Amino acid sequence: MFKRLNRLYDFYTSDLSYKEIEKLVKRDLPELYNFYVKKMKQPEELRKSPRGMFRFVRSLFVAFLLQLTPVRRLVYSIALVLFVFGFFTNQPHYLWFGFIIVNLILAFELADKLIAKDELAVAREIQTSLMPKEPPENEYYEISCYSEAAREVGGDYFDFIVRESSPEKTYIVIGDISGKGMAAALPMVQVQAILHYLITHNDSPKTILTLLNKNLTRILKRGSFFTVSLACLNSKGSILLSRAGHMPLIVYSKNDQKCHNIIPRGMGIGLSHNSIFENSLEEIEIQPKPGDILIFYTDGVVEAMNNYLQEYGEERFMNVISRNADKPAKVIQESILDNIAVFTDSSPSHDDLTLIVMKAI
Repeated sequence: MFKRLNRLYDFYTSDLSYKEIEKLVKRDLPELYNFYVKKMKQPEELRKSPRGMFRFVRSLFVAFLLQLTPVRRLVYSIALVLFVFGFFTNQPHYLWFGFIIVNLILAFELADKLIAKDELAVAREIQTSLMPKEPPENEYYEISCYSEAAREVGGDYFDFIVRESSPEKTYIVIGDISGKGMAAALPMVQVQAILHYLITHNDSPKTILTLLNKNLTRILKRGSFFTVSLACLNSKGSILLSRAGHMPLIVYSKNDQKCHNIIPRGMGIGLSHNSIFENSLEEIEIQPKPGDILIFYTDGVVEAMNNYLQEYGEERFMNVISRNADKPAKVIQESILDNIAVFTDSSPSHDDLTLIVMKAI
C-alpha cells in the first residue's frame, strides 16, 4: 500500500517545481481572468454592488461558455445540469455522468491546446531562424546580443545585415512591433523581408526607414505600429543612426565615465504614411572612442517588473552598464541580464526583451 501511494506521489510531483506553481498563481491565473473579463460587456460597472458582483460572476461564466464550440457548450451545460440534479436528488450515477462528460470536454480542449502549442513551437523555430544566432565579427567593436520572447513568439526583432555590394558596411537593426505573441510575430516576418531588400538597394538609414514606412503602412493593421533603430556601421568605425520612435541609444563615454541617451528625432513606423514621417526623421553620425559602449535595447529591458509591479527602469540599467564598463561586451550583457533577473525575482516576463551591446575597441 505504501509503495502504491509513493508511486502515486511520484506521478504527480516528479515534474513539479516551485517555479511552475508560482507561474500558475502569478501569471497564468491573472492572464486567464483578464482574458475572460475582456470578453465581457462593461465588467467594471457590474462590480459596484453585491447584486452587481453576482451579475459579474454570471457574465464571467457566460464569457467562458461562449469560448467553447457550440457542441461542447451544449454538452458541458448538460453535464452541469446532471451534476446539480444528482447532487440535490442524492443520485450518485448522475454525478458520475456529469463528471465523465466534463472530463471528456477537458480532454478535447487539452488536445486543441497541445496542437496549437506544437504549431507555436514551429512558429518559434521559424522566427528564431530569421534572427542571427551570433553577432558578426568587427575590427572596431566587440558585439554581443540577446533576445527572449515573453511568450512562445514575440514582436521584437534584431538583425545584422551586411550588403554584398558593400561588405565594409554592417547595418544594425533593432525594433519592436506593437502587441505580443502571434499578432506581433507575423508582421515581424514581413518587416525582415522588406528591410533586407531595402538595405540591398539603399545606403542611408533615413532613406531605408522612410521606404520601410511606405511599405509597412499598407501591411500593418489599423492601430499597429513598429518602432525601430537602424544604424550603419561604416568602415572606419563611425555610425550613421536613424531612429523611428524606438528606445534611445545608450552610450557610455569612457572619458567622463557616464551614460548618455542619444535620441535622434523620429516617429514610429505605421503612424503616418505621408511626408510627416520623413520630415520627422533625423539621421546623425556617431564616432565612438575606444572603451565607449553602445547599448541598443527594446522596452522589455527597462519595463521588466518585479513582484511589486515596480519597473526595472533606466537608472538601474545605466548603473549596471557603468559598473561593468571595463569588461568585455559579452560580460556586460550577462551582467545586465543577471541584474534584471535579481530585480524581477522570478516574476514572469510581461514583454519581449532584446539587447545589443557594442564596445569600441
